[in-house]
Amino acid sequence: MEMAKKEQYEHYAKKFGIPVEDIIWYNHGICYDRIIVKTLISAEAIGKKVNGDTVNGGMYHGMPLGGISTYLQDGKTVYDVMC
Repeated sequence: MEMAKKEQYEHYAKKFGIPVEDIIWYNHGICYDRIIVKTLISAEAIGKKVNGDTVNGGMYHGMPLGGISTYLQDGKTVYDVMC
């Protein structure tokens, strides 16, 4: 993993109180962010951290953050959280 991405993942792991190893992918957007993690425990921890926050602008404006979607990736379930 490149150094900048490693530092970014470490920052978000600390911010959400989850293990850095659980982070698969992170995207920082203008209106909301998305993070994909390996475990439901981490996904729920992120959801609790952003509980009460909403999307700021765009077509999802006002939508509550913390929603968890599940996907199969390489035969394993991963968790996508709007944060």
